[in-house]
Amino acid sequence: MAQIPEVKFEELNKLVKYLDFFQRLDAMSNEEKTRYILECKEIQEFRKELYNTAFLIVFDWKSWLNQNEMYKNIANDIEEHVMNADLETLQKLMTSYIRGDRFTEGLFEGVIINGHVTKIITRLRELTRC
Repeated sequence: MAQIPEVKFEELNKLVKYLDFFQRLDAMSNEEKTRYILECKEIQEFRKELYNTAFLIVFDWKSWLNQNEMYKNIANDIEEHVMNADLETLQKLMTSYIRGDRFTEGLFEGVIINGHVTKIITRLRELTRC
């Protein structure tokens, strides 16, 4: 199994800076969010930053999702799991969402709309404060 490269603190903070944006987005209705997401440059910038910071990792994300059923259905409430997750789990979860979006169009939009991305960044902020 490949070793997961360490992400620098400064790189993680680049992602945490998007938390305010995603929290404002969460305050919108689902219909407003859906319309906004389709035109939103911040989301595209965030996706680029995930790659630029090396937050996304290479691993067998499909097998990982099968072993971590609670994350498989994006309608599940994963807040408790995410708020107790370590950095590697957050990386795997976000990577699974990004990679999965290639096979299931709209998956990443779905996890934004239901607040999963906000929860991941919130936990990331907590980890960077330690």
